[in-house]
Amino acid sequence: MLRFSFLPAAAAALLLTPRLHSQSPDPSLAQRRCNKRLADLRMPLLNDLGDSAHIVEILSRGGNPRTPMTWVKLRFGKDGSLRNIDVQKAASSKARDDIRDSLRSSVHPIGPSPVDFTLHLLRFNETGQIRVLTETTTCPPEAHSTAEMQNLISRIRQQAPETNVHRDVVVLFVLEANGRVADAWVEFSGGSPQVDDLAIDVLRAQRFEPAIVGHTAVAALIRQSVKF
Repeated sequence: MLRFSFLPAAAAALLLTPRLHSQSPDPSLAQRRCNKRLADLRMPLLNDLGDSAHIVEILSRGGNPRTPMTWVKLRFGKDGSLRNIDVQKAASSKARDDIRDSLRSSVHPIGPSPVDFTLHLLRFNETGQIRVLTETTTCPPEAHSTAEMQNLISRIRQQAPETNVHRDVVVLFVLEANGRVADAWVEFSGGSPQVDDLAIDVLRAQRFEPAIVGHTAVAALIRQSVKF
């Protein structure tokens, strides 16, 4: 059996929170698990964090061309000040320290918030694209099973019964504001390329409700554990 869990270390962990019924005229949102205390959150843009060209240059000089992305986690306190920076997949330990120190002196406060606000800066090392993705949400993303997903699982069980053992594949992916799964990577392999590929196929066959910050659907970085 395949089971899914969303891990809070990446982005927008799926926690049971009070529903927010008044955030949008869209009646479909009445069924979302939302936190009404966070109805007034606002998603910062790259320009809100400081000189966008300088931030791009900082990430570009420390990006690791041997990995799909270089990933920076920024945590802001309730007063809006930058509290912590975590850099992953930099080109070297020196590059990691340079990114952290340079961003610490460059990133601006984002303004007060009811909770600590966590963002992710992703540099896609093949294209040089920079994305700002959220971890803190008013409404976390939600995953739904689909007929395509169930058919795929049935085929997996028929054609590859060796996958019916307990194996975890951890996948990182960008969930766009329209609920579409964009870029996806295996972070922790299930032990074989076949199992890893199946995990991503099953992931893409799901239907997702996007993350919402305040009243706006936004892109988020998700770490999803696919359990075979």
